[in-house]
Amino acid sequence: MVAHDELHRGGESLVLVDGQVHRVSALGTFIREQADGPVTLEELAQVLETAFGPPPEGTALEQTRAAVEVLLAAGLLEAVAG
Repeated sequence: MVAHDELHRGGESLVLVDGQVHRVSALGTFIREQADGPVTLEELAQVLETAFGPPPEGTALEQTRAAVEVLLAAGLLEAVAG
């Protein structure tokens, strides 16, 4: 994923990728910042739970997986095999 331009304000961000502007929530922005290098879903879930507290529904891992899938589908994250 290569963001061409980003604007961060109030914890959220606007990200320009392939000519499309994406509005990214505070949670999505935090995930993108934490995933600046290789990180496992488990590690990411732990960091998110520490930062935001436990999710209101499901487990931290389930909710992290769901959020990461949305970001991947939008081209805002890049999966790394390993």
